[in-house]
Amino acid sequence: MINDIRVGALIASSSVKRGNKKTLMFIVFVLSLIFMNLVFLPSMIGGMTVLFTGFMQDYPYGDVVIEPTGDNTYINNADSVLKKVRAVEGVRAATKRLDVGASIDHKQKVVGVTVTGLLPTEEYEISQYPYIITDGDFLGELSRDEIIIGAMIAGTGFGSEIYDNLGEVKVGSLVDVTYSNGVKKTYKVKGIMEGTFELVDLNALVHYKEIEEVYGLEGSKATSVVVRIDKQGTEEHIQDKIREAGVNEQVFTWADKSETLIKQAMQSMGAIDIMSKFVSLIVGAALILIIIYINILNKKKEIGILKAIGITPRSIVLSYAFLSTFYVSLGIIAGLALYLSLMFYFQANPVVFYETMEIRPVIDSMLLIQSIITMLTLSVIAGTLPAWSVSKEPSPSSRTGHISLLKSLGSVWGISLCCALKIARSSIAPPLYGPF
Repeated sequence: MINDIRVGALIASSSVKRGNKKTLMFIVFVLSLIFMNLVFLPSMIGGMTVLFTGFMQDYPYGDVVIEPTGDNTYINNADSVLKKVRAVEGVRAATKRLDVGASIDHKQKVVGVTVTGLLPTEEYEISQYPYIITDGDFLGELSRDEIIIGAMIAGTGFGSEIYDNLGEVKVGSLVDVTYSNGVKKTYKVKGIMEGTFELVDLNALVHYKEIEEVYGLEGSKATSVVVRIDKQGTEEHIQDKIREAGVNEQVFTWADKSETLIKQAMQSMGAIDIMSKFVSLIVGAALILIIIYINILNKKKEIGILKAIGITPRSIVLSYAFLSTFYVSLGIIAGLALYLSLMFYFQANPVVFYETMEIRPVIDSMLLIQSIITMLTLSVIAGTLPAWSVSKEPSPSSRTGHISLLKSLGSVWGISLCCALKIARSSIAPPLYGPF
């Protein structure tokens, strides 16, 4: 077996050395593009996933969110829940919120929104709301009769032309808010927020006490308790610990909640990714198979000679396995160089959507390893199939077979070899009867 490997490697090395270098460069270039296609699209999809899930964590859900059980509208005694949650090891911060439906009216223009009542001082550790105020200021602890509205409903942000808006509302403008229970209040716009995300820019924020007063709530009720943790990736562990702490309400991770909102979009992108990978692998395997097949057709007589002089079929098959591995390895190396160059470029120059949403691709080392192994395996199998088929063909082994092989070459090389054999024979065994 070791001899077969050595002989196979020698044959493959000789084939590469005698091969056309321009053809080799073209093969490597095509294989590098195939490998790039395997890993580039998943990296971009990963960047999109990070972007959208980041929105979920930074605004509505945090890392873990607690919601009312069953048909209950509110979490009763939210302060007690907060006390239990904040005592859990690994929890960095937690706050309560009240979300209600309402409509905002300004100069005879009406827009339906979700109004979130929050505790402003606690939001600095929980969300990005305080940091996305593009005009005006964020709410303060004593803010009353003041409101923060999203840029899309204010008519100042990107996407305002798609959705109904209030028509260029500015800081200091007065707007009328009619809540779902029929109560109507006038608020002064203290700030305009722009998070470049519909769940943010189509909503409004007021102080938690405003919602309590409008709905006459008592006993520290909340529609959600939002939790941020110390270490990302431990959400499920913290979720279990919160339940163990005696919290009987529903406890979700951000992934549980965001899945329902972005699941369909990510599934569609995932289907496109799978199809792209499948096509790339088929094209790569087919390319190697065709290259090796043409190589074998051009060297079929040479293979017959190799078999005739004692080279085993296993060595011949191994030689083409090595040849396939060499082509694909060069393609993968070139593809990796191209891929990493593009990754660094898009990290510095992210793809921009909606003017402000920046998508940076995510480099997944496991994806790279899986793609390398898969491409190598399929390509080597595709490359050895034609060689295995030819190696099974019968080869001449007798002296007559050797002569027929040489005659079948029909080339100058064959004639030269015959002459060389004749000269060698005459020099080794001179005629018995001497010259005439």
